[in-house]
Amino acid sequence: MSWLFWSPSFLVRETVEFLVDTGASRTTICDKDAIKLGIDFSMLEKLSEGILAIGGVVNTYVLKDIKLVFPREDERGHAESFGRIYVLKHTILNEKIMRLPSILGRDMLNKYLLVYDRRRGKVFMTDEALVY
Repeated sequence: MSWLFWSPSFLVRETVEFLVDTGASRTTICDKDAIKLGIDFSMLEKLSEGILAIGGVVNTYVLKDIKLVFPREDERGHAESFGRIYVLKHTILNEKIMRLPSILGRDMLNKYLLVYDRRRGKVFMTDEALVY
């Protein structure tokens, strides 16, 4: 899912592709997208302990007051505010690390109904009730 990443404090408005991960508790920006967004890690709070990710324990930083804007069927965008999003910074960047996608976690997914339509090859999020 591609979403517009918006940070008023960093003056960033850039599209980021997220992998929907129902096993991840938090939405996380991976190295490739942190570089694309021009994130200055010196301006961020560093967690005292990294998080366990692919490649082991990774240095983790906190971005505050972020908005993700996703498209709606009516072609208008919906902005979802996050108090904090994690940003990963691997010590060594290699080809495998740079292929890792950013993650849309349960901090976002739990707010909506998530529908995977295999026939269309699409994932939908809605606040509408699903009728069985």
